[in-house]
Amino acid sequence: MSNLPPDLGYELVNPPNIPGAGFRFGRGTLVHVSHSEVSSPTIRTDDVSLPRADGLMMGREYYDGLTITFDINIKTRSPGDNGVAAKTLHRNMAQAWFTEDTGVGASRITPGEVSELYLTDDDRTLVTYGRPRDYQPTRGRTRAGWIPVTATFKTITHKFYEAEWQHGSITSAPSTSTGLVPPFIFPLNTFSIQVLDDFAVVDGNTETWLLTKIYGPISAPQVEVTNYYTIETSSDFSLGPHEWLEIDSRPWSRKVMKNGTTPCAGKFTAQSRRISMQTLPPGVHRIVLKGNDPTGTARLETSWRNAWSTW
Repeated sequence: MSNLPPDLGYELVNPPNIPGAGFRFGRGTLVHVSHSEVSSPTIRTDDVSLPRADGLMMGREYYDGLTITFDINIKTRSPGDNGVAAKTLHRNMAQAWFTEDTGVGASRITPGEVSELYLTDDDRTLVTYGRPRDYQPTRGRTRAGWIPVTATFKTITHKFYEAEWQHGSITSAPSTSTGLVPPFIFPLNTFSIQVLDDFAVVDGNTETWLLTKIYGPISAPQVEVTNYYTIETSSDFSLGPHEWLEIDSRPWSRKVMKNGTTPCAGKFTAQSRRISMQTLPPGVHRIVLKGNDPTGTARLETSWRNAWSTW
């Protein structure tokens, strides 16, 4: 991915903006970050006090998001302009922090919409998802070109993801005609089910979300992550030439769509992994595409971002 912040640089990207079109601060800008603080994530527990006894029974634990706090100094080094340049940067930053720099209205008004915060450390850029929250400037040295600001960003998860996407791809080969193929489930066909595979090498130190895209023509497609889970469509589901099925399991953009417009959440068998559980832990995973494709032109594309439990 190009247009990422430089080392020790940051960028706030509000939708529908893309990296490079957001608000940049930190190294390489006049919006200096003196330091930033990453809080512990909020923890939800199901702990229960033991009845008539000392102690607790530990239950399940869930992590909510965390808060990133920035101490910022806007310094323009232009004392002759009575702080005009500093105030311009301050207003631009406030506009971005209020998600009003999109050209289509504030993204914070849309439920579920999230912004992206990119941060670069050495040669690696990470991204986390959430929304900018507090924005607190301090007056007093404005005319000297100096405006201190305290700003926060609330994430929806405790995880950080690498900005660079990882990809995998499987292209099918033509099915061969074999006569009627059991089990005899309508619609009947005379082509054997193909099995093609690829390997996904997942880095990081925690689970990440798998994005899946199947391109037709193919009928009853299945995606299997060996020894982990299966995504299996119903026997009456098919994709024609130039059609595709997209499965995005990420909580902030979760969808199952055919051709980008038709919801297909009800087209999966009971054996399929729930979309909220379609993750990949670090390691090497064999990913298999199954289905009927007489043309040999169907394909599967997978993508993911390596995830880390901290920056």
